[in-house]
Amino acid sequence: MSPIIVNREEKTRLIARVALKLFSQKGYQATSVSRIAEGADIGKGTIYEYFATKEEIFLAAIREWSAQLWRRIAGKTEGIEDPVRQFYVVAETMAEICDPEDLETMRLIYEVMQQTLVKNGVLFNKRHLVKEMLVESRQMVVDILLDGISKGLFRPEIAKDAEKIAVNFLAFLDGIGLHSLVSENYLNLKEQMDFYLHHLLRMILKKPFPDEYILNDPKIQIGKSGIGPFNL
Repeated sequence: MSPIIVNREEKTRLIARVALKLFSQKGYQATSVSRIAEGADIGKGTIYEYFATKEEIFLAAIREWSAQLWRRIAGKTEGIEDPVRQFYVVAETMAEICDPEDLETMRLIYEVMQQTLVKNGVLFNKRHLVKEMLVESRQMVVDILLDGISKGLFRPEIAKDAEKIAVNFLAFLDGIGLHSLVSENYLNLKEQMDFYLHHLLRMILKKPFPDEYILNDPKIQIGKSGIGPFNL
């Protein structure tokens, strides 16, 4: 009988995906390595061939979560040539994630915040690794900005500040999303994102688009009240 060939990379990702699910359901402390191994259909001893500690598994799970998010955004923006529409797709996808009724996602966000920001959190001294995960998302936004400049849509002088604009944009999405979660829908998240994007684009567009440029596209109607971009 031929030996079973194990693809180490695939197995590592499987463990990360299983751990991600369990951490989102039970939290970090209540999730044991044994339970993760059981979910991945491997022995507890075997899991340590891939990860030295539970902390490493948690970090891999966060990486997998981040990768899933940006694969989702990349899939939604694929085929969209207009950088303005790409901005709205990124914001809308982030808004979908910050759903207070999605208890698993809420727990996962809480766990990441707690384990990263609290001094005794397992990732407090490894925040530089979490920071590295943000590079891909930041670069995606920078690419949208530079593409908009090359197409004559965005002002060329913003090129030197493209990374700062990307950081500001993503920080706003993170912050307003977290605020929405903790305030239990006190604010309309999509309307707030729409408001921010409206004013951001006013600053970076080479010339303003007429309202109908966006409003005629049903895919970019952001906000439950029907309020759309450039129609505030």
